[in-house]
Parts: sequence; structure tokens; C-alpha cells
Amino acid sequence: MKTVLIGGGVAGLFFANLYDGDLIIVEKNEVAGRKLLATGNGRCNFTNLNLSLDKFNSSGKDFYKAALKKYDNFDLINFLNDLGILTTSFPSGRCYPQTLSAKTIRDILYLNAKAKFIFESEVKGIDFKNHLVITDKSKIYYDNLVIASGGISLPGSGSDGKMLDILRPFHKVTRLSYGITNYKTANPLSKKAKGVRVSARARLFVDGKFIEESTDDVIFQAYGLTGTAILDLSNHISYALLDKKEVWVSLDLLEAYPEEKLARIIKNLERRNPNKTIEEILMGFLHAKLIIDVLNRVKLKSKMKVGDMSDEMIANLIMTIKDLKFKVTTINDEENAQVTIGGIDTDFVDPNTFESKIITHLYFIGEVLDVDGACGGYNIQWAYSSAKACAEGLLAKNREEINVKNK
Repeated sequence: MKTVLIGGGVAGLFFANLYDGDLIIVEKNEVAGRKLLATGNGRCNFTNLNLSLDKFNSSGKDFYKAALKKYDNFDLINFLNDLGILTTSFPSGRCYPQTLSAKTIRDILYLNAKAKFIFESEVKGIDFKNHLVITDKSKIYYDNLVIASGGISLPGSGSDGKMLDILRPFHKVTRLSYGITNYKTANPLSKKAKGVRVSARARLFVDGKFIEESTDDVIFQAYGLTGTAILDLSNHISYALLDKKEVWVSLDLLEAYPEEKLARIIKNLERRNPNKTIEEILMGFLHAKLIIDVLNRVKLKSKMKVGDMSDEMIANLIMTIKDLKFKVTTINDEENAQVTIGGIDTDFVDPNTFESKIITHLYFIGEVLDVDGACGGYNIQWAYSSAKACAEGLLAKNREEINVKNK
């Protein structure tokens, strides 16, 4: 039984290591796994010790659960260990190869792949009736076809959405957007604050309702916000923007200090140094390049003496530091978004084998499906879980069909 797989990215490479059969992989690039090299800032955050199903989204709410439960993070870690890839984890739960190099995983997956690769070959169409993959160079017959072409994120890696366009006449594709990315805001800080990195608690509100929070790095840019905390909230933000909802991010710049404690500290400084300016007092609280922006938000002059501040002024200042609000308007950087929001509608795909419910002998794995994970290794985990479920399901089906023929 000849299986053809379209897409030599991470899901395709996982499949090529997990599937025992006649396998051809068609890849438009000159190498496999190009997008994998960009993950985790080149370090390859491949899963998370905290594998919560709440970290995944799909139009088919329960679609991803079976594969992730059966082939979980420890299954992936053991799989990599068996290939000779040592792994490590950070306190956040994020897991990486011991080398902290995505190239380690890409190279070893490719080295151990049980497949014939056809590189620099772009798929132009699929003849499902006659089981033919039509490329810019040839026609390839298949018994089973696995689509692992990715979505629309990082198009420079080959994940440019063209395969979804080919599939649209045959399969429903949900609305598409970009996740794990950065955002423009209606009220960014001044250019002076550009590039400032802080540790903050970021809380997401959609149409006034609290959705989720993350405490990590936030980076201020002239366009708006980025940083790990924003990436953690990113997919929820993108879904809300897709639905044209009002999106706000609130930053607590001093998460470790309750309002009451900050008030006592400021009052104490006021008594000891009444002639110091507010700007001078805040130098020990905030990054110097943020102080003027914070004071502008609360309409206080930087040269005002702290001894002249009223209790109301102090309360408003503390509230702004603890609740610095930004209205999110749009995605800033689609080209470098790390994951696709949307894809092949999972209502028409078997959650156990990943075979199409519309076209027999057609399978989907990885990012091409309408499943996205949060920042933190969840999307590579999904690539693995879906690839293994599909490989196991396809092998079982092959054995069944061979047994029927032999009777």
C-alpha cells in the first residue's frame, strides 16, 4: 500500500518516523523541517510538562482530546529519547532538546525517517478519483494520502496556505487567522518606551469579560505589545479580533506588590523625602523609560513634588501601575506569526484515525487541521499526537485491507 504525504514539516517528519510502510513525502522546499528550525527562538520548545487540554482550541471542541490523551507529552519525550535525543525542561514546564537547538530534532527526525523524499516539488492539484497527486514535475499515484502541509503561518517556510486552497472544493476550511504573534494597540506607549522589557501580569478582557492571564515578559513597541506574556494570550486575542470583539490587555507592572503595600511605601517616601519629584520616587519602581508614560496616563506632572500629592493622586497612580490598559486593534506581524488559527474543519475528520469522513483514504495531521495550541510547546505536541494517531490508524487499516484481500 503506497502512502504519499504532502509536507515535510514537523508533523510529516514525525509521521515518517512512526509509520512502517511504503511512504513518499512531497516537499516544496529543498530541505525538510524548515519551519521547525524557527520554533522556540531556534531552541525547539517541543512540548510542555503541563499538558492541559485547555491550552488547545478547535471548532470541534473535543476533536483533539483523544489523540492528546493517548499520545501525550511523556509519550513524545520517550519517543525522542529512543531516537537518541536527550531532553530538558524549564521551571515553566517548557521542554527542549538538551542541546537547545531545533536543528538537533530536525536532523535526527530526518535521519531516521522511513520515507523517500521528493524535494523542490510543489503540489498543484489532487485527483481524488484516480488517486493522483499532481505536482509541478510529475503525477504520483497513492493508495493513501496524508496532508501535513501546515496552514498560513510563516509562509516563507512553505506553509503558505496554497494546499488549503486546493482542498477547499472538497473539504470545508474554517476562517483563518494568525496566532502566537504580536499586536497593534490604539494607545501604545511613546517611542521612548520602545523595546523596554518588563515582567508583568497580563490580563485579557474580551467585550469586558476576563478571559485569561499570563505573568511573564512584556515588551513595549511603538506599534503596541509583544513578549512571552502576550504570546501566551495570543490565540485568544486573535479569535476575538476575528469575531470583531473589543479586546483589552491590562498590565500589572508590579505584580508582587499589592496596592495597599505600594501605598504604604509611597507614603513613607513622602514623609522622608517630601521635596523629591514623583519621577524621582518612581525611579525605584519602574523602568526609567516607562515613568513619563505612566504619569501621562494618570495626568500627573513628572516634576510635581511627592509631598504635594493628594491621597487620590497616589491611589490613581497606583491603579495605573497595577492596571495599565491597552486596547488591541489588530495583528501587527502576520508574516512571523507562529501558528495558524483555523484550518480543515474537524467535524469532517475522524478524531481517532484522522481520516476524512468525506473522502476515503485521505488523512490530515498537524497544523493543516483547525486545531491550535497556546505558546509553550503545545503545537509541536499536537503535530506528534496527530501524526502518531494517524500512523497507527493507517497501519491498522492497511492490515485489515490486506487480510480481506487474502481471504
